[in-house]
Amino acid sequence: MEKNKKQILFILIPVCVLILGLLLFTIFMVYSHKEKEGTEQTSDIKTEQHTRTEPPATTTPDAPAPSTDRESTGAPQTTDANSGVQFREVNEQVTAKNEVNLRSSMEQGGNENVVHCLVNGEVAQRTGISENGWSRVVYNGQILYCVSSYLTADLSYVPPAAETDLFRTKFAPVSEKVTAKEATNLRDRPSVLEPSQVVVQLQHGQVAVRTGIANEGWSRVEYNGQILYCISSYLELVEE
Repeated sequence: MEKNKKQILFILIPVCVLILGLLLFTIFMVYSHKEKEGTEQTSDIKTEQHTRTEPPATTTPDAPAPSTDRESTGAPQTTDANSGVQFREVNEQVTAKNEVNLRSSMEQGGNENVVHCLVNGEVAQRTGISENGWSRVVYNGQILYCVSSYLTADLSYVPPAAETDLFRTKFAPVSEKVTAKEATNLRDRPSVLEPSQVVVQLQHGQVAVRTGIANEGWSRVEYNGQILYCISSYLELVEE
């Protein structure tokens, strides 16, 4: 009897171990399957969100394409055959704000190249404007040059009295090249008091053209296409 019990026990133990192993394997497989399903669901959700937030690109047939032509806006720049200077092409009638010399070249050292003095009311045809402060005009069939700041496209422009007798300072006309002895301020009016403002500082070696000298100790000069003023004692003539 005792021997039979031992035989039964010897058979039951492996069977129990086998059953327990199968049970654990079944639980493991069920758990793995659920975890895989959860992962696939998460991936599907992310894919759906990505699809919603990034709709396929569409092209509107009638939408204008961006322009890549930089020259499509603004007038073209051309190099003047006579001077070698670049001018922005224009085509407009102009007159002098007061009066301006029309020159055969862009040189202001003297009057040898002055062809005509354009006065207010006379009309010239402006064909180009340069960044160096000069305009190219056609007058009596000639291509000439003058300082742009002296011109206006308003043909009805009348110089105000203050411009005819500028700041009540009388200048004796001259035409000579000058530079600063060291450095001097070029101002928008012949005064050091407000509202006078410094436009630029002329350094020694930089050349301006003096067009007038006043008894009050001021000089009127042309520099970079502008009419400016400075104290005469700070200037010296440029030897040629």
